[in-house]
Order: sequence, then C-alpha cells, then structure tokens
Amino acid sequence: MKIKNLIPLPVILALAALLCAPASGSASPPAFGSTQSILLSAGDFTLLGGTAITSTGVLGTTIVNGNVGLAPGATTGITGFPPAVIIGGAIIGTSGVTGQARLDLITASVGLAGMPSDVNLSNVDLGGMTLSPGVYTFNAAAALSGALTLDAQGQNNVFWVFQIGTALTTAVNSTVTVINLGSNGGSDVGIFWNAGSAITFGANNEIAGNYLAGTSITFGAVTSGSGRALVLAAISLDNNIIVSRGGPGGSDWTGGLTYDLNGKVVPSISNP
Repeated sequence: MKIKNLIPLPVILALAALLCAPASGSASPPAFGSTQSILLSAGDFTLLGGTAITSTGVLGTTIVNGNVGLAPGATTGITGFPPAVIIGGAIIGTSGVTGQARLDLITASVGLAGMPSDVNLSNVDLGGMTLSPGVYTFNAAAALSGALTLDAQGQNNVFWVFQIGTALTTAVNSTVTVINLGSNGGSDVGIFWNAGSAITFGANNEIAGNYLAGTSITFGAVTSGSGRALVLAAISLDNNIIVSRGGPGGSDWTGGLTYDLNGKVVPSISNP
C-alpha cells in the first residue's frame, strides 16, 4: 500500500523564502529530464551549509572529493580549517555557485519528499534491520541504534530513500552497510536521507549516503564514511573523515534516481 508523504515544514518554508527572493542572474533552472544526479550542483559539495560549518578536535576533519561552502553565509562562518583539511576540493566563497547549490539542494529535498512511499517505518528503530531498495517513510523522527544493512539483491541502479518528517538520530557505534551489489559493483547505487529538521550522528558511526537536513547536521567524534552533509543551516564536525565518492566502485550514492520532464524524482530504470 502506498502512503502519501508530506513535504517537511522546514523545507516548505525555505523554499517559499527563496521563491520570494529577488532573482539572481547567476541562478539557472534545473535541467529536468537529464541524466545528471538529482542533487544537481549541490552534488559538487561534500559539505554545504547555510549559516556555519564548524570543525573541532585536535586532528580536525578530513573532507575528500568535494567542496565546502555556505549559502547564504560568508566563508567567515567556516571555522576549524585548518587543522581540518580538504582533499580534492576547496572552500567555495559566497557566490552564484553556492547560491545555486542551495537552490538545487531544496529542489532535491522537495523531490525526494514527494516520492510515493513503499513502507512506513514510523516508531521503528532502524538498528538491526535489513532493507531492500525502496522508499521508507517516518512520519516524525527516525532512529538508528546499531547496524543497518541495505540489501541491493544483486541489482544495478537501485536506491534507498528515507523520508524523515523531523529528525534523524543515531546511537554510538551505528553503521550503514550495503550488501549483494549488482554487476556494476555498486557504482550506480543511490542512498538519500532526507530529514525535515536535524540530523545528529553518535560517536564512531560509519555513515553511507547523502544526508539532507532542513536545519542542522552534527557529527559525533570520529564518525566517518562515504557521503555528503547538505543542510540549510549549520554543520558541526569533530575529527571526522567524509569521502563523497568513497562507496563501492567509486560510488557517490547518487544513482538510481532521476528527474522526469515535470521535475518529479523517479527511478532512473526499472529492475526486472
């Protein structure tokens, strides 16, 4: 049974504010119907915030294969770099680039929230679960306490979308692992965590996927893995390692989905 999902309120408010803002000559509409990632230009960032990006810890955080930027905040809101370092990317100043990335983040978040749900997991902890590809909905908050296994069932171009009405919180030592990859070795797999408010990772987590949040994302100490943190407000880091193209087969977890010509997020292919 399909479950109609509501777009999270923080995303609606942010979208309304941006639509009412003066037009910028540097912004361009998404190329719906194209084969590029649904993240569009937001996918060029490993970390994209709105107000602040703060890295703490003696060793700092290592960001690999992506840029770090704020929109609409200025680069003075990015602190702790160094000792935090960026490999294969740079800090991008406030500009049409970061502004467009923010617009594209909102486009992706709204599109993911509007997908038909396959399973409603409200009030269910994801810890200890094994999930096949699909769209999973939480009416309010979601929790992960322990190990979550994502089973691709030998298929290519599969995806997992987690529609979370409010916050996502993970416990210490929680992990996300993908198994039974298809013949493409996982290079085209997509994982999208779409939270209406905050995402908070416990310490020593192993993350996987693109994490989109309506407010903030907070990383626990030494949490690491392959993914992106894309938010409308603040990002807090603590001796983390985040690699945006560090999944199996060089995956950046953006596969399986595309925009149709009407701007809806849809599966890019149908698996038998």
